[in-house]
Amino acid sequence: MLSGDCMDNVVSNAGPLIHLAEIERFALLKVFTKIYIPEKVYKEVCIEGMPGEREVRNAENIEVLSVSKEEVKKVSNEIGSKLEEGELEALTLCNRLKVEMFLTDDLDARDAGKQLGFEVHGSVGVIARAYREGLIDFEMAKKALEELYSISKLFVTRGIIDEAIKELEEFHL
Repeated sequence: MLSGDCMDNVVSNAGPLIHLAEIERFALLKVFTKIYIPEKVYKEVCIEGMPGEREVRNAENIEVLSVSKEEVKKVSNEIGSKLEEGELEALTLCNRLKVEMFLTDDLDARDAGKQLGFEVHGSVGVIARAYREGLIDFEMAKKALEELYSISKLFVTRGIIDEAIKELEEFHL
């Protein structure tokens, strides 16, 4: 889960933006001062009409940045992975901006982010951070986690949700 560190600037790929919008919890991303997304992620969400389109367009804390093919190729070679373009662009931004945290729900992208030395969290971690920082209460956090499992298209196991709820309960005590 997320620590209480002050990691106000993050880079995100499309997953957390889409999945939090699917459960009407996009506003929880306000726990971050600035969220940088690459152009490809913006296109995935906004041009391809995914959930979160309106939210991304209107979010005051999201900034869209471009990356060069050369930058992306360098990161791709470094991780030796065949990630999708949006994930590679997002990791490229992480490198360029020297952020500490990368938001993704994709397992391969999580592994690549960790390989590059970033703290990696997904939608579950965003909900946990929002709870720990007092943006939402325990019941709302628990409900959001349950909805990630039952409503969103995020592939997440029941065990992960149960573990996250258990950690929130321990924090709650």
